[in-house]
Amino acid sequence: MNRVGEILAYQQQQRQAARTRILTSQTNTSIEGSVNNTSASIEVYVKAFDRTVEIPAEIDSLIDDKDYRKKYAAMICRGFKEQLLQLARYTRSLEVAGELQKEPWRFFSTFAKYSNWERTLKFLADRHEVHELAERVAKKLKMEVTGLILKQTWRGVNVERWADLALEVPHDKPGQTAARHFKWLCNREAVNACL
Repeated sequence: MNRVGEILAYQQQQRQAARTRILTSQTNTSIEGSVNNTSASIEVYVKAFDRTVEIPAEIDSLIDDKDYRKKYAAMICRGFKEQLLQLARYTRSLEVAGELQKEPWRFFSTFAKYSNWERTLKFLADRHEVHELAERVAKKLKMEVTGLILKQTWRGVNVERWADLALEVPHDKPGQTAARHFKWLCNREAVNACL
């Protein structure tokens, strides 16, 4: 008799869980519900976004299939306009440098996918921090931001420390500069890290 009671209780729990799932799926179709959910809810939000949003020309030039404009407009409505612009500029910079192995619009759409969006946001934030740090170091060394500074910063080398040290050491002999000493210090740290 006890076993039958357990079965009936289990069936009742399953029915209540099914009702709860149906009710929550109906309430999440509103704009308020979709804003608070995960990135999968962007699809629901795309159908309800404000159609007067203008997509900047930098982003629009990277949209191959213009049917996807509403997706990018919805992302702009959700507050991702600056991140989309950063991604568009990054895509164009890779295109100019000849580092893209596929079409720019395909690269852009891959990074702006719903499934990749969290990683893209993290990458853009990291990239912004690296560029800020590289600009500070270049300003200390009184030079332009170079590939060396960016590369060492991405690798996690303590570039600010080495820039300060390179400026403290006197460079009296011909051919000695703070930038060369900085490069030597960064390379030495990288070699010591490998050992």
